[in-house]
Amino acid sequence: MREPDASQPEESACAVDTDLLLWWEDFYLSIFEYVLPKMGAMKGKKVLELGTGTGGTATMLAKLGASVVGIDLLPFRLDEAKERVNQHNVTNAVDFSLMDATQLAFPDNTFDFIISKSVLVFTEHAQTAKECYRVLKPGGKAIFIENMQNHPMVWLYRKLFLKYSRELHYFSIADIRAIGKEFDEMEHREFHLLSLGALFWQKVIPIPLFYRGTLQLLRLIDRSLLRMLPIFKRFCWITAMVCHKKT
Repeated sequence: MREPDASQPEESACAVDTDLLLWWEDFYLSIFEYVLPKMGAMKGKKVLELGTGTGGTATMLAKLGASVVGIDLLPFRLDEAKERVNQHNVTNAVDFSLMDATQLAFPDNTFDFIISKSVLVFTEHAQTAKECYRVLKPGGKAIFIENMQNHPMVWLYRKLFLKYSRELHYFSIADIRAIGKEFDEMEHREFHLLSLGALFWQKVIPIPLFYRGTLQLLRLIDRSLLRMLPIFKRFCWITAMVCHKKT
């Protein structure tokens, strides 16, 4: 497993349609600016999205030229996803199926890319990773964007307001490394340590100018802090894992 050198310049940001991030867009933007360059040109690529939800990411990738299959376990979410791809005129590029991520009904070596956002926490990590490795083409990549377990603010929020969170398996650094063992190579980056503090100006005292400025400043501080003290990665909110299946 390879951890990226945070001292190196950030990959060039791809154009991300923030309207299609659908929730927490300000916080997922930097993550997609990290993972989309890892995927490269999408035209003609076949992508599987686990837990497609209302279809935002599937629509985004289809608009970039990919052929996308989105799966989910909730039929009403798939109905919403179908409506979204129709609104964006990419219906011919996206198919949706009711399917379990731990039991993928696809042949081996089917997809160029697999992507998910906050899905593995609902599953048995290793089983889902094994299935993804199986259906991934040699040379392909699986990208898992997942919630971590130890951010103090998020931990408290879950304890107070998300009772079902007790049943979920949020990620630790050890869990990230375990996913890496299911693939030939993995790189990962953690996001949002102090930057969640900007929510004070959005949720408590809504001042958009302060919110934007504070978010930008805290992102810069996060980047420097995590570079100097990698031990704090375990306290971040989100991890993005880019897993490789070699040719």
